[in-house]
Amino acid sequence: MHIKKILFTISLSLLGFTTLIHGSKTAESQESTEPLLAASEDTDEQAFQENVNQLFDPSIAGIDTTSWNNGKINTVWFDYRTMDTTIAIPLVDSSCSRVFTLPCNGYITSPFGPRNGFWHFGTDIKVKVGDTIRCVFNGLVRIIQNDKRGYGKVVVVRHHNGLETLYGHLSKTLVKTNDTICSGEVIGLGGNTGRSTGSHLHLEVRYCGEPFNPACIIDFEKASLLNDTLLLAKNHFSYLTELRKTIYHTIRKGDNLGAIARRYRTSVRSICALNGIKSTTILKIGRKIVVRKPAQIEIAGKSTIKDSTQSRL
Repeated sequence: MHIKKILFTISLSLLGFTTLIHGSKTAESQESTEPLLAASEDTDEQAFQENVNQLFDPSIAGIDTTSWNNGKINTVWFDYRTMDTTIAIPLVDSSCSRVFTLPCNGYITSPFGPRNGFWHFGTDIKVKVGDTIRCVFNGLVRIIQNDKRGYGKVVVVRHHNGLETLYGHLSKTLVKTNDTICSGEVIGLGGNTGRSTGSHLHLEVRYCGEPFNPACIIDFEKASLLNDTLLLAKNHFSYLTELRKTIYHTIRKGDNLGAIARRYRTSVRSICALNGIKSTTILKIGRKIVVRKPAQIEIAGKSTIKDSTQSRL
């Protein structure tokens, strides 16, 4: 890949040098040699484009780089509420070497869905520290980060047709940001980093940044895809409607801000900011306070809401 980049740079230099020579011609000379120059420029353009084509990897054709961000784990570029048709997404295609690989061998310890009063945005698979973790589909590595309070050492890979997969709690990452990666290639080693109570892989599958149940595409018991094509519909994201409502708490006898914050996995500072109160404010029984309010974000020019936390475990 480095050699191809060098060839690309040389091609740009040669093309610029040729343009400089042509630009130094006098008007009279340009008029007399116009057909010759046009033919020369066409040849240069063709050679330039051939070098560009050599740099392009056909295996990543169709990967949408909208909202490509190497610094944020969570990026969303569509509003699921506007979905009015089913989207057919091919998951495998032998004609262009798109295949599926199970990320690791292990049993499910926690599925996608509600867990202890909160939402679990992925599927947890039991692994040992140091176990090999492989990429599910072909793609491009969008982000590598050490999210100490959440996903731990994490890799997010962008795939074809708007899909992404996230691999959390790794002990070691073995790829680099913007790497081209194929299904089955090792992206890291299993671990217990971040907010984790035991070694496991936290696997998320996302469409345009929004998580949906990995079990909608993967049969974990059979270690295979459910179907070669995913039929994605609005109901895959229906859980978000309830999840992203503003949450209130009614003060009861014995309540204090510290206990309320722990119950809703937030902070006293956050609750105070949402309600315009101080940590020393006396809480009156029966008062309703806001404990979580989704943050405003921009999606394709439209304002929508999203959970304000970075990690969505």
